[in-house]
Amino acid sequence: MGCRVILLAFFHNNDLRNDKAGTDETVRRLKEVAPKAEKAGVILGIESWLSAEDNMRIIDRAGSPAVQVYYDVANSTERGYDIAKEIRWLGKQGQICEFHMKENGSLLGQGRIDFKKVRAALDDIGYRGPMQIEGAVPPGGKLIESYIANVKFLREIFPVDA
Repeated sequence: MGCRVILLAFFHNNDLRNDKAGTDETVRRLKEVAPKAEKAGVILGIESWLSAEDNMRIIDRAGSPAVQVYYDVANSTERGYDIAKEIRWLGKQGQICEFHMKENGSLLGQGRIDFKKVRAALDDIGYRGPMQIEGAVPPGGKLIESYIANVKFLREIFPVDA
């Protein structure tokens, strides 16, 4: 299919937080599939509500460069994590494969996330990869119009030629 990154979302039953058995099973499965991903040149991107440190514990246990974090700025903000600090910490270790640029229930730039700080953190780690827009539609908003506004906003913060 030509996919470079496969998103692995962990949100069921409290997202592996405080779930040793679930985390152990996740690591077991990652160890099983990661060599195949490595051989295919594919990254397995973990998206979750876990902190950067908790994600790194899973990545370290999986023991494969094919397992990385698919960082979602809204998920981490909602959990109270310092997203700029997490992005820098994970990014300097080469552990972020892609980003979800998201505001739950708002257009990008009109919610809780300071995208200028996100831009600064991405600049600090030299990230120039894909960013996916997700969940950035206000209540009663229209999907197409919202995404047009979101793309315009992101292009102002992250110009294509920068």
